[in-house]
Amino acid sequence: MDNYIKNKHYTSYVIDRIGIIKFNDLIFNLLTSIGDSDDLFDLLKSLEYDKNVKALLILHEKSSFGKKVYENFLNTVFEENTENEESPNLCEKNIRFREINILNNLIRIFFDYKKLCFGGISGEIVTPFIGLSLSLDIRIASNDMKFIFAHNNYGLHPSGAVPYFFTQFLGYSKAMELQLSDEISAQKAKDIGLISHLLPEKDSAEAFEESCITIIKNYLKIRSCTIRNTKQLYHFSRSALEDYFQYESDLLNL
Repeated sequence: MDNYIKNKHYTSYVIDRIGIIKFNDLIFNLLTSIGDSDDLFDLLKSLEYDKNVKALLILHEKSSFGKKVYENFLNTVFEENTENEESPNLCEKNIRFREINILNNLIRIFFDYKKLCFGGISGEIVTPFIGLSLSLDIRIASNDMKFIFAHNNYGLHPSGAVPYFFTQFLGYSKAMELQLSDEISAQKAKDIGLISHLLPEKDSAEAFEESCITIIKNYLKIRSCTIRNTKQLYHFSRSALEDYFQYESDLLNL
């Protein structure tokens, strides 16, 4: 294990030329801190240009992308409304808007990354992190993973560019249908192409990580120049993502 970094938000290290970043339960603290998020962006850039690193793997602790973490964050930025049909009232507007902007910037980085980006996802994945995972090139999920559209329970828009990515993957009608549902199981996500590899539920996070690394090694048999050029060609839709972010910004008055 090389280049080991540990801070209050994540750990990072390199195994078999794969740069790994593993987020913990303080993910929303990271997404609302300009300084800490800038440090993460610098780390991602250094891994992108490190010749000893051929791919990036994003992992997370079991609960860190789940409903409880999401609910705790929302409780700090919204006031409860008496009218169910109204959008929730922001009591911490700057924090909420900072979270959306930093999340979108992280998605931009993954979307533009010059090396293959993999996501190892397990447990509950709520709306913002559904979009984040879809910005990665290839997703590897444990059998217990589920995408949960938790924003529907709070009167919020689907952040993390979920409408953009779902439309790209599924087309408008299917995307709309699924985003208005409660959740998508790992098997269904595999069946409709939202994840590439489905692993049996493991006893430990270490076993899941090892399985992800084994899968990634098979992709890295392809030359780096071929991967880089292929990714660049797939980015012809980059302007559409920027248009989406601008539309979201205008809609929310960010």
